[in-house]
Amino acid sequence: MFNFFGEIKKNIKNIDGLDAYNIINISNKLVYAEGHKGLVTLSKELVAFKVKNGRVLIEGKDMFLLELTENTIKISGTIKKMELF
Repeated sequence: MFNFFGEIKKNIKNIDGLDAYNIINISNKLVYAEGHKGLVTLSKELVAFKVKNGRVLIEGKDMFLLELTENTIKISGTIKKMELF
C-alpha cells in the first residue's frame, strides 16, 4: 500500500523529528493529521489538538469533525488559519 508521508520522508535525510506528526491542508477545505495526541477544543470556528511537543490550532468557519481515531483526525470547513504552539 502506498504511504504518502512515508514516501516523502524516505527521500529526506538529516532532519530530526520527522516522525512526530503529519498534517496536510487540502485547499483550505480539509485538514488531515496523523499522530495527534488528543482533541482539546472543537467548535465551528476553532479546533485544537495536541501533537508531540505542542498543539495545533485551526481557525475557520463551519468546521466539522469528519474522523477521529486514536492516531488520525480529519476536519472539513473553511480553514482560515493553522498554527503550532
